[in-house]
Amino acid sequence: MLKRSLVFCVGVLVCIGAEAKHVYQYTDAQGVLHYTDVKPGEDVKEVKSSVVHVDHQPLIRLRQDGSDDNQTEVFVNSAGGPVSVDIRFEIADNVQSQPRLPARIVLPGLSETPAVHITPIIANASFRYQLHYAYMPGDFRAQQSNDAHYRLPFPESERFSIAQAFGGEVSHTDKQNHYAVDIAMPEGTPILAARDGVVMTVDNDFYGAGQDLSKYGDRANNIRIVHGDGTMAVYAHLQLESARVSVGDHVHAGQQIALSGNTGFTRGPHLHFVVQQNVSMDLVAVPFKFSGGNGEFVPERGMVVGGD
Repeated sequence: MLKRSLVFCVGVLVCIGAEAKHVYQYTDAQGVLHYTDVKPGEDVKEVKSSVVHVDHQPLIRLRQDGSDDNQTEVFVNSAGGPVSVDIRFEIADNVQSQPRLPARIVLPGLSETPAVHITPIIANASFRYQLHYAYMPGDFRAQQSNDAHYRLPFPESERFSIAQAFGGEVSHTDKQNHYAVDIAMPEGTPILAARDGVVMTVDNDFYGAGQDLSKYGDRANNIRIVHGDGTMAVYAHLQLESARVSVGDHVHAGQQIALSGNTGFTRGPHLHFVVQQNVSMDLVAVPFKFSGGNGEFVPERGMVVGGD
């Protein structure tokens, strides 16, 4: 008699929290009551709005295809860009895999990837296995291009000051944010793509702000865009439900993607902008220069930028 034991252990290297979003209630001209998360048009009167918490979906999920003794592990990537995954056996009794584990693979954006094929070594004998996988946004092989250019992420007619720059002691002390900049600006300022790319993720439904890192640290609305060289720009603290782009969209430098806001761990309205790359399954900020009317420059604290 064939005995089969499958246990999955999932390790995730990306913080996942809870979201909140608006739900709108209104009655149409025919007297039908509607509940929707899409804001009705200006012609709809007496709209009631409430904010509700919803679950934040994981970036990837695992699906099994095939029979008990002939399994294919399929990863479904919901991000609009590449995600790297490390896979290994924690328990492997009478099983073999193709490719051999441990293995590191890169899932293309918005894809379903048959990643690992698992079968018993000895047919008609008992077997069991336990899989562990961990993932990180981006292609671990990516390298920032030497000729990469980043325009200012707001309209050229505006002038704003840089409140915190590379290595800022307030919140730019970790590897993911060391080369980030905080640009002070009023809420509702148009946020523009600094470089061509594809939208990887959009967090659009967080609300509220404060200085409690444990409460607000992962609650900043943000958009992540992957560039042609595999680096990724993150635009954070965006206004609630202000995103103008969706996952998988191709955007060009200067295109509006959202409105600035004051969500998450923040002292006041500003845009947090950082360029990151996946370095051997570690998300690391990389230095960059902005391009303006006077050429390229390294952003520094206190610098007033824009108005070219």
